[in-house]
Amino acid sequence: MSATFIRNPRPYELDPAQLAYFAKVSSDQAKRRTVLKHYIPRETGYAFPVDTHQVLRITCCDGPQVADFNAFSKTDASEHFWSGRTRTLQGVHLTVGDRLWSTEPNMRPMFTFITDTVERDPSLPFNASTHDLLFARCSERAKELQTGKRGQPNCNTNMKQALRGIGFPDDYVHDAFNIFCTSGYDDRHRLFFLPPAAKTGDYVELYAEIDTIVAISCCPGVCNGGVTRGLQVEVFEQALRPEA
Repeated sequence: MSATFIRNPRPYELDPAQLAYFAKVSSDQAKRRTVLKHYIPRETGYAFPVDTHQVLRITCCDGPQVADFNAFSKTDASEHFWSGRTRTLQGVHLTVGDRLWSTEPNMRPMFTFITDTVERDPSLPFNASTHDLLFARCSERAKELQTGKRGQPNCNTNMKQALRGIGFPDDYVHDAFNIFCTSGYDDRHRLFFLPPAAKTGDYVELYAEIDTIVAISCCPGVCNGGVTRGLQVEVFEQALRPEA
């Protein structure tokens, strides 16, 4: 019996006017005002606000380093980033023009991906690419199952500690957008990752569509290629506004 394959289109793609607006926000950096600049040390996490129309930049300031990313609505933290829905709507690796979607019942864009300086290598095995939505965040229990060792650094703990600092309970941590993570799945449908394609100074920028709280972990995992590093985050106020 033959199978029938139905192509899943990418719904809710940006229209030409939106693409032009975000390209202008990305390129017109002289008119920005820095409202936050913070260095996140290796194997730690940090939580901070990013408001509507602001631009969040995450930079591999010390070299290639994966950033696990969580986000919450600032007005109702039960609405948070939904990796599964984003993966369904946008694909397993995000790039400029893709959006990060929130949970039901609103299920709306939280951020739009507007800038990416990481060079993509089309020769990677099994079409591996960067900025991953395949892998779940690493946790103490997951690492114990993999290695037999307890108490190892992990993104789940980093996120908990960062969010505790702003009064959020531990169970608010959710599956992440794994920025700078280069990943794929092989011919046996098993997930794999490669050392990050990012270089020192590479960055991504996300445009906030709503008022948010963001938490980022400098991932302590082996997805970094054997060395863990810090990350720099910046939040910019920018003057451009979309046309009504």
